Amino acid sequence: MATSARINQFFSPKRLQWLGALAAALFLLLLARPIFKDYFTRPNSMMYSFGGDALVLYYNTAYHTRYDDGSTLRNMNYPDGEYIYLTDAQGALSNTLQWINRHVTDISGQTVGIVNALNLYLLFAAVVLVFFLLRALKAHLFTAILFSPLIVLLSPQICRSVVHFGLAYPFLIPMGMLWFIRKYNVGRLEKRDALMLAVSVFFTFNNPYTGFNVNFFLVLAGMLLFAAEGFKRKNWKRPAIISGMGLLVLVLVFLNFKLFDPVHDRMDPQWGFFDYHATFEGLFHPPHSLLHDWLTRNKIKIPEIEFEAMLNVGLVATLALAVMLLMTIASVFYRKNKPTLQRLAPEHRILLGSTLLLFLLAANTSLLPISREWMETNMGWLMMFKASGRLGWGLYFALTVTGALFIDKLFRITSPWFMATLFSVLFAALWNSEINQYIRPKFRDVFQANFFSREHEQEMLDVLHQNNIDVGQYQAILCLPKMMAWSDKILSHINYRTQIYSTRISMATGLPMVNSMLSRIGLQHTLERVQMLSNPLVERTMLQKFPNQKDILLLVGSDAIPELKTGEKYLLDISERVAETKDFSLYRLRLADLANSKAIQQAKSAFQSGTFPAPSLHLGYDDQPSSLAFYGAGCRQTKAKEDDVFDFVSPFERDTQMVFSGWTYVDPGKWSAGFWLFSVRDAAGAELENFKVETRQCNDVQGNWIRGEARVRLPRGGHLQVKSYGHKAMLIDEVMLWPLGVSPIVNDPNAETFLFENFKVKK
Repeated sequence: MATSARINQFFSPKRLQWLGALAAALFLLLLARPIFKDYFTRPNSMMYSFGGDALVLYYNTAYHTRYDDGSTLRNMNYPDGEYIYLTDAQGALSNTLQWINRHVTDISGQTVGIVNALNLYLLFAAVVLVFFLLRALKAHLFTAILFSPLIVLLSPQICRSVVHFGLAYPFLIPMGMLWFIRKYNVGRLEKRDALMLAVSVFFTFNNPYTGFNVNFFLVLAGMLLFAAEGFKRKNWKRPAIISGMGLLVLVLVFLNFKLFDPVHDRMDPQWGFFDYHATFEGLFHPPHSLLHDWLTRNKIKIPEIEFEAMLNVGLVATLALAVMLLMTIASVFYRKNKPTLQRLAPEHRILLGSTLLLFLLAANTSLLPISREWMETNMGWLMMFKASGRLGWGLYFALTVTGALFIDKLFRITSPWFMATLFSVLFAALWNSEINQYIRPKFRDVFQANFFSREHEQEMLDVLHQNNIDVGQYQAILCLPKMMAWSDKILSHINYRTQIYSTRISMATGLPMVNSMLSRIGLQHTLERVQMLSNPLVERTMLQKFPNQKDILLLVGSDAIPELKTGEKYLLDISERVAETKDFSLYRLRLADLANSKAIQQAKSAFQSGTFPAPSLHLGYDDQPSSLAFYGAGCRQTKAKEDDVFDFVSPFERDTQMVFSGWTYVDPGKWSAGFWLFSVRDAAGAELENFKVETRQCNDVQGNWIRGEARVRLPRGGHLQVKSYGHKAMLIDEVMLWPLGVSPIVNDPNAETFLFENFKVKK
């Protein structure tokens, strides 16, 4: 009897709950071990990727931990740096690691492992929270153990584990949902709420998208609760606590950004408000899901789905939800009360309703008749967060939890017990097969060496030592070809060798980069750095910002040199090569050599000669006055989408190589960078060639204007038609065309500059 009593005491309801949570965590380990493999035991030995976004995100945290002080990230965008909370640098985590590295112990060699470990080990926290969420919604212990790991492993955050590490924390949304249910039932503030607040604030600063998911959900849940209770003043407390928590965190973060962000021209719209939308197709049958494969096998046409829209609740949850919907419809016709199988608790309905509203916000213009122009004018700083599809992640958890609860109801009414168990296990097996098909392939080639380890760092130091390169003589690294932020204004095609070896040398030496691949960077900062790669006729404003006259270390990937543009080749021409390996070359660029451009001196000499060759075509638009004009009195505003610019008929007696040049205005909000569209036709009107030049890929920058250039072979009597194309209206100016070999000069007597080959040069 005494033994039986001890056993009953050990398996008390509270202890049984925690034993169930432990069982769910162990089940997660069983399912996840074949996916993540050695990351469980050796997280610092590998990188998921050593190129692209993932490499930069590792680099940001590692550099900030080791070399920075405070909240400015200085590894890129030299010499300005960037406010760390508005980059993809996991600002809160990076600042925490920096503090530990400075004041507790040296962890600078462990940052890659810490990033990997947090993403991986916090999956167990996610499973425990989903387990308790299911239990709070009255799921059977067995159901909660069986399905909580499956819900977590299919969640959209798992796909971000290989690249966007700050997004890859699936525990946050279930945490918010569980806290909501707790407040719904308790209806008062508790000491534990301080922990909820701290975690929410930390991860909202760490990556705003994760915080938006939690806190917008809480705001909406509190509002729906107040509405469900009839907007009665006596029922204000619970809704106020729930919405208040979300609002408090959002206000704290917003005020911080508003007060301490040193940049005031961040690229706001980024292709328009929340351009990467959520969709119902992405929710139920994204590519590689079981339902998608079934639909395509049956020749059912499926629209293309953008990556951020891929939420995939999975075939099992979709079937469960479909059956629930059919039962709801049937109950209306049979005029019966709703069956027990589809009866949802009030807090469950609010959870579903608030996440559905958040999903509609995530889908916005793809589902709702909302004017994009109105939103871009009125949404303010929210415009910089373009991937709204991520705000639909809460609905993934709400729907999968609902599906698991429906299966739980079937489990409870099925007998005998072993048939009920078999029934649930079969559903779980199907769910796991979707994980293996949809999630596991994304982790096949993610076991790369950790190139920020001490061993690999020494390889870079050896290259510098063998070539007698003293990094103390340099102030920063400048990478070729262009390696800059990507947005609706600036685009780079990143060279792999340039990226990997520049980040490795930077990490080994502490030298920052002039380049910037940081997200949401200020437009002026971006244009200044692109201008460093401009034509030699362009004066570099960055030369006035460098804090000293030390040299710049140029790094160029070994396979990139043939693809360099005019300004990039110019930098190599005036630099001294100091090292060459099979993968990259290093050059010494002296600021004095960059400041003393021979091309500018030659242009001034040509101007002073008094002979001004005219371009074959010149559209200055001075009859359309504008304070934003590139040169002269005016510029032209083209229509959104396609608009005609000119149609030129060759006056030459032979085939002629022509140079096109045109300037496009860019700003952080209103104007599109756009394209130049070209069509070449022969004298009979037959099209010989058509192509486009994308402005945001061009390197020639003066002020807020970017120059597009193209060389066109125009046959005798042929036509060249040029059009503009922009997602929004564009401002264009100084559109010119001239034969190759001619250097046209345009002079406005009232201006301090003249145009030489369509570049502004001081008189």
